[in-house]
Amino acid sequence: ALNAVIECLNNRGLTGLLKIFTSPVIFLMNTLIIMTTLSIGLFFKRRIFVYVLMAVLWIILAFINFVVLYSRKTPFTAMDIYLISDAIKVIPLYINVFQMILIVVGIIAVISGLVMLFKRTKVYTQERPLYKQLLHSGFKFAVIFLLTYAVAASLIINGYVQTHFGNLAQAYKQYGFVYCFTSSIKDRGISKSKEYSEEYIDGIKDELDENVPDASETSPNIIFVQLESFFDPKLVKGVTFSSNPTPNLDRIMKEYSSGYLSVPCFGAGTANTEFEVQTGVNLDDFGPGEYPYRTVMQSKTCESAAYDLRKLGYSTHAIHNNDATFYDRYKVFSHLGYDTFTSIEYMDSDYQKTPLGWAKDKMLTAQIKKALDSTEGADYIFTISVQGHGDYPTTMTEGFIPGITVSGFFDEEEQVQFEYYVNQIHEMDTFIGELTNMLSRRNEETVLVMYGDHLPTFNFTNDTMENGDIYQTEYFIWSNYGLEKKDIDLQAYQLSAAVFDRLGISEGYIMKFHQAKHNDADYLKKLKVLEYDILYGDKQIYDGKVPYVATDLKMGIDDITIDEVYDYKDYVCISGKNFNDFSTVYINNKEQENAELISSTMIRVPKRSIKSGDEIAIAQRGNDKIELGRTTYIVPN
Repeated sequence: ALNAVIECLNNRGLTGLLKIFTSPVIFLMNTLIIMTTLSIGLFFKRRIFVYVLMAVLWIILAFINFVVLYSRKTPFTAMDIYLISDAIKVIPLYINVFQMILIVVGIIAVISGLVMLFKRTKVYTQERPLYKQLLHSGFKFAVIFLLTYAVAASLIINGYVQTHFGNLAQAYKQYGFVYCFTSSIKDRGISKSKEYSEEYIDGIKDELDENVPDASETSPNIIFVQLESFFDPKLVKGVTFSSNPTPNLDRIMKEYSSGYLSVPCFGAGTANTEFEVQTGVNLDDFGPGEYPYRTVMQSKTCESAAYDLRKLGYSTHAIHNNDATFYDRYKVFSHLGYDTFTSIEYMDSDYQKTPLGWAKDKMLTAQIKKALDSTEGADYIFTISVQGHGDYPTTMTEGFIPGITVSGFFDEEEQVQFEYYVNQIHEMDTFIGELTNMLSRRNEETVLVMYGDHLPTFNFTNDTMENGDIYQTEYFIWSNYGLEKKDIDLQAYQLSAAVFDRLGISEGYIMKFHQAKHNDADYLKKLKVLEYDILYGDKQIYDGKVPYVATDLKMGIDDITIDEVYDYKDYVCISGKNFNDFSTVYINNKEQENAELISSTMIRVPKRSIKSGDEIAIAQRGNDKIELGRTTYIVPN
């Protein structure tokens, strides 16, 4: 019964009950997994309470999955628990106040019910010694566990159930929530292949070292821009538009190298596409639903495009017009080889926002220009945009007048949401035009790569798309010096290697491997072994020692400075440079909550005075109050 309820939530309807008849063996496997978790109660005196507690936990997990599937197309996995802090930031965009109140009331009701149950449940006592009780309970648990393991193993061995999920959403529907969620707990990181050995890695290394291409004579600026939820909406079947929403995209894809880009996610998962593009590592080789930014990249460095280009003298910059702490980028980017990271907390305050509150992408043109101007030599810039982010409004927000109207969308309930999305995409397309115009005027050879991270959160299927694949976006490679047009469809983890190959750059073993071995029959098998060696193994490809050291990541391009602090009437005035809405004032380590930003060069604190020796500090903090950097000033005598 519990499994039936969970499957109804997983399928968002009573069709989940059909699993009993359409997939009885898989339904049995999921039931046995639940039974195994419930049987933990055998070890407790209040076993009825433990049974109910475990059942409630399963229902809560299934309900969370039910809610998550309404806001994105990727099911809930154990890895999402690592993203709880990021989820809290965007909850107001997906859940209204009334729904939040209902959830809080529900949580209180469940906790209250469990407390009452704990007080009233029967306490099982036995006269036999404790060790005999534990042996008796352990025997029962072992029988249940081994039965569950035997059934699951036989289904896996005979091909009825897979351990690797190419499409997570389809796997949840096919194999059930319980099995898939349990797999996401158990399967983390990249598993060790049976081929992995020092000899095997040495063989790969020898092959790659033998095929060293001629080094490039030029060092153009290389800019990657990952566009949030961006694709050509004209690829949706049956839809008509009052005007072309993506004229710049159409023109550039026609004139420059372009193609489809297969990405590892649909509807969400920006950081995973980002990770694949930067590192060349295939996300399919990780556990289901895993975010490497929140697991392995927290503590390890990884070969990346930034590290590879630093070897060639490039300055490396990351730019994102959203919080630095989202997906822990403020930590991870130092493990990917970046010199600077400019997040929204280090940008000018006068940027425009969408009706949903996301920063518009047009602001990124100035930020990219600033990064290019900050150095004399060549620059590598990796930029992540945010304007296309959902959830999209079901009614047009007040004051928002769509410039492009849409008709013929296949889902009438999502018609307004899709029209809103198309108008955001149109503005992002305008940003593409503005950025290429700015770069074309610079007297520096530059290559610009732009692509969508995943499709937006609509009920797309392969049948609703002209290209027949909801895991494909588009990319193009623009240049201001006549790079030859060459169209090819790529995987996201191949994109950087393909671009570098066009530029005569071959640095780093993963990039070399993609460039030299992408047509081999055992390409993906060898890639997985190489990835394991680099991230989890003995680093044999590097002769046992990782050559990549975490960088001293500098937040922002421009320094935030305090030039002078003085009393003026009833105010403390702080004069300096590059202040913005995220600048927080501290006087002697006490936060001044009433500080007022006057301009980028002035902040004042009312009803305060200072004296010599006082310490004044400006800290850059996002909405989550995590401090990203601090500038201090001691008031002189």
